[in-house]
Amino acid sequence: MNLRMRHYLSSLAAIGLLVGATNAHSNSVSGEAFGISVNAAGVRVGPTPHVVLPPDGGMVRDQLLGIAVPNLAASTTLGVVTTGSIGPNTASAQSSASVENVNLLNGLVTAGIVVAMSSSTADGSTATSTSEGSALIGLSINGSSPTDVTPPPNTRISILGGTVILNEQIASGDGVHTSALTVNMIHVVFNDQLTGAITGDIVVSSAHSDVNFTAAPKTGNAFMTGGGKLGTGRDIATFGFNAGSRGAGGLHGQLQYIDHATGLKVHSLSVDSFGVMAGTPCVTFSGSARVNGADGYSYTVNQACDNGEPGVGHDTFDISVSGSGVTYSRGGTLTGGNLQLHPE
Repeated sequence: MNLRMRHYLSSLAAIGLLVGATNAHSNSVSGEAFGISVNAAGVRVGPTPHVVLPPDGGMVRDQLLGIAVPNLAASTTLGVVTTGSIGPNTASAQSSASVENVNLLNGLVTAGIVVAMSSSTADGSTATSTSEGSALIGLSINGSSPTDVTPPPNTRISILGGTVILNEQIASGDGVHTSALTVNMIHVVFNDQLTGAITGDIVVSSAHSDVNFTAAPKTGNAFMTGGGKLGTGRDIATFGFNAGSRGAGGLHGQLQYIDHATGLKVHSLSVDSFGVMAGTPCVTFSGSARVNGADGYSYTVNQACDNGEPGVGHDTFDISVSGSGVTYSRGGTLTGGNLQLHPE
């Protein structure tokens, strides 16, 4: 499935059909995320940045420092990440998109931070998806006072020339082996004033995840994948990672972490150590990192714990970062997303 095609189609029904098509393969995971897509007034930009998860899992990430489409859309930092894995007993996928300082249609719609999250998990008998962790920080529409809010799914607000859909959610799956969810936190839909036909749209912060899983014997080395959010309101951090061992193949993995309150942006360059903490559902790993665009730093995930389902309110994540001019640490229980441990 191609998100670029999905969000350039002007029919929301067509969007739903494309989402459902992701459940075509047995024992697969899928994830996609992007920051902004514009298809309006004869202008097409994005979706950008845009990541797509391979069907056998892993992690893909991207980031832009800003975007400007005159009279239509502008923002600063756009970060996207998608992770997923297929283990012997479960499959999971998590995607997130965060966009800062959003300004649409010359101030008609603005927001300080827009976060979309989608997590899907299946164990062979139950498959579920959740949008927990998604949020709109400092949202203003039609000149209203800025507010922090996670509106009910598919909240609609009229604007001149169209409609703003907040927390748009498109779900599919059978709830047993398959589950899928697309979350578009801001979706501006433009309509022809005479016919009502959709003439274009703008999407800000889109995250998609889906799983298709039937339990079967599978062996391998221990690894963990996950993504999510720490904190609430304006004091939030978003992240995604996968890390583990490949036996004789050594260690593998990557990490992306953004603290939106402090502006700290961490991108792993290596995974140099990894271990499962004995007697716990937790792992620890470390390596070198690029911090705010500069190399020469190190990170340690002191503890990442898969404490059951759902991940929100149960799983925990704790990270430290150090290097020239930086001494940073943060940890806590997930307020969005999910972690999945696959033991040996």
